[in-house]
Amino acid sequence: MNGSTLCGVAEPADFQAAAATAAAAAAAATRANSSSDRDEWSVSECGFMDPEVQRTMRSGSTAEDITLYPLHGWLDVSDEFLAACKELIPGELAQDMMFGLFEAMSAIEIMDPKMDVGMGFDKLDLPPPSFEVAIATGVIKLDNLTPTELIGIFDSLFSCVVSWLEGNSMDQVLFNCLYLHAPSKIKDKALRVFCTAVRNLIVVIKSIIIIAGVNEEEDFQLYGNSALLAAEKAHPGNIFGYLKEVEDELVRKCKQLTSPEDLMSVVHRLRFMRHLFQVIYQVEQMAANDTAEDTISEIYKNLNVASELLPLLRKTIDRGTQPVEGSEAPNPIGFSTRIHDRTQPPSFPRSIKIRDRPASFQFLEEMISRFKYACKVTRNKDYFSALNFFIEYSKKSGQCILSRSVLQSLFTANLRLVHGRMPMKLFLRHSVQAFNSPPVLSPKNSVSADPKVQQQLENFFRYCISLNTFTMFIRICGFNRARQRDKLGRLIENFDAIQVDAARLDSFMNQLANERALEGNELHATALKHSTHFSTWVLYNCFRAMLIYLMSGFELELYAVHEFLYIYWYPYEFLVGFLVSALTRTENILLAQEEYAEHLSKIQANGGTVSKNRKAAKPRKNKKLQRPYRCEIVFYHALLSLCGGMYKAMGALTKDGRVRLPMPTFDNEEVRYNRRFRPFGALTSPPPVSYQEFKSIRDHMMLASVEDLYAVAAKHFDQARNILENIQNPDQEVLDLLQIARTNFVVMNVLARGHQKDVKRQPEFDFSKHSYFPIIKLK
Repeated sequence: MNGSTLCGVAEPADFQAAAATAAAAAAAATRANSSSDRDEWSVSECGFMDPEVQRTMRSGSTAEDITLYPLHGWLDVSDEFLAACKELIPGELAQDMMFGLFEAMSAIEIMDPKMDVGMGFDKLDLPPPSFEVAIATGVIKLDNLTPTELIGIFDSLFSCVVSWLEGNSMDQVLFNCLYLHAPSKIKDKALRVFCTAVRNLIVVIKSIIIIAGVNEEEDFQLYGNSALLAAEKAHPGNIFGYLKEVEDELVRKCKQLTSPEDLMSVVHRLRFMRHLFQVIYQVEQMAANDTAEDTISEIYKNLNVASELLPLLRKTIDRGTQPVEGSEAPNPIGFSTRIHDRTQPPSFPRSIKIRDRPASFQFLEEMISRFKYACKVTRNKDYFSALNFFIEYSKKSGQCILSRSVLQSLFTANLRLVHGRMPMKLFLRHSVQAFNSPPVLSPKNSVSADPKVQQQLENFFRYCISLNTFTMFIRICGFNRARQRDKLGRLIENFDAIQVDAARLDSFMNQLANERALEGNELHATALKHSTHFSTWVLYNCFRAMLIYLMSGFELELYAVHEFLYIYWYPYEFLVGFLVSALTRTENILLAQEEYAEHLSKIQANGGTVSKNRKAAKPRKNKKLQRPYRCEIVFYHALLSLCGGMYKAMGALTKDGRVRLPMPTFDNEEVRYNRRFRPFGALTSPPPVSYQEFKSIRDHMMLASVEDLYAVAAKHFDQARNILENIQNPDQEVLDLLQIARTNFVVMNVLARGHQKDVKRQPEFDFSKHSYFPIIKLK
């Protein structure tokens, strides 16, 4: 240890000599005590795994003083280790050729109960009972279980399922229930059927999550002891009948009892399991078959029944057997928490706490509510509405991997089919038509039958499918929030190629329009001259991905306070304005097409010509113009004002000395800026903005006085407040943003008047109301 340095360790010769001496002493001590104690550890178990050291241990050589060494081959080096540590100054690390930082972070911390499985056992402890041993010793009952015992086991299994969905190991939280190891050997029919249903539920849930493909290693552990699941097989489609049969038998027994409350509680749990299993099984089937409306209705019906049963289950939790205080087992009957400890990988996280029963039923209630909401995705027939739905659902689903996977299964079972039956290429084609209605996609327009036009459209949509950009955008919304940002950074780079192809398609349409105009075919020329339909659609989706990527950094707490200035500056100066411009252009296109359609209808009404003597028809008074994106445009205007307010506020606070800045010696703002906006650098539209451009704009803003900057920030917040107050039927997000705008408006006005002018404390930025925009609080 004394030879350890920042880049090296002790000399190998000294280390091998010390290890050999310790090994020899341990071997001598082991032989001396072998006659009195035959349960000592073997040479291969003692910890010296080096072959040379083990040969020394077996050679019979002795050390000078064998009393200095432990009996089992271990050597106490605590004093030497601590002395060597004192030679290292803070920040230094000792590194060995075979043990670096990666090995140190991956190593098991010995004697830590969270990592070292042996800390939970004594050498004299009996091994945890298996299913067969538990039956032989009478630890578990297979028949004549009371309703109280059944309720306790059922509720514990629900808690185990919830804990599994939260990312814990299937072996540690589910198969610690001995009854799940061999349900066919259980004689009690209710318990046997329930355990069989749980085993099949595990298989179906795993199938849904694998097909959806939106799980990460921190979300869910797909793999466990699959041999336990393969030991007994029952077709999932038969589970409903088994559960229904047991329900009917118990209901008949209840009619013969004077106090059937406990037995009815068992019935309610069986019924809840039946409806929950049916929902999840039908979702799995929908992933492979057509999404029929009657199937969705059946799922809704089962979800409603399950949600109605949950209050009854909560009220009767106390009727079942309860966990023993101080025990890790969720139930005193049928559970062995450490039965799989020795089968786990060495670095497996050992400390597992299964959810308590009230919290588990709360989780199931929220999950069922999310399932109901997810079923509405079938109403979204175009990409614009589907993407909005996925973004909103992502905020509600949280960390529940099953809820996110169910939504993916309902929308698309694979990368080529939407709702289980519509090819993705056809879906995107329909989505462009629904977004800004290009005439070349309308079957009523004669130009859509032109072979050249059809070939160009086919090439464009085939290219979109080959890159999987739009498909992956929706799929990314199904990952957890942290992973979404990482994947969006890579997705944004793919939009550039599609933008180029969309611009090429628009250019071709305009060129073809000029050719048709020269030929005298004004009808086709007008239909083809369509003002960048496809480019606008691609750019709009690219802008949305960029905005989500940039603003999600606030939700994930990735930005330091002094970085807020340029993070809010980019959407204020560029991004939100681009979104407003794209949607406004789309509305203008739709209005122009509507006017052109009316013009064609007049020509057809006049027999193909427009009469000069005939008076022009008066416009209809109650005519409703096409403004399908008016709500989105208004909302983005509010976001624009909020970003502007935060940008000006951060500039004022920085100039006023109220924002703590990093030390110049350890900081490079240009490096941080380039890192934050790195995914945008690969795009040609919008063009990347360099740090020098940002610095020039910021320096120009900073020429104003602090009071003026506070006043301008207050003006922006006031504009946002006025816009949000005029939104009809506001949702919770709009109300939260309204409160933020009002509060920050007051704070900026107070600071503009010189409040706390001599106190230069950094304000608090409270993101509790909204993930992207904080309430500024003065300390």
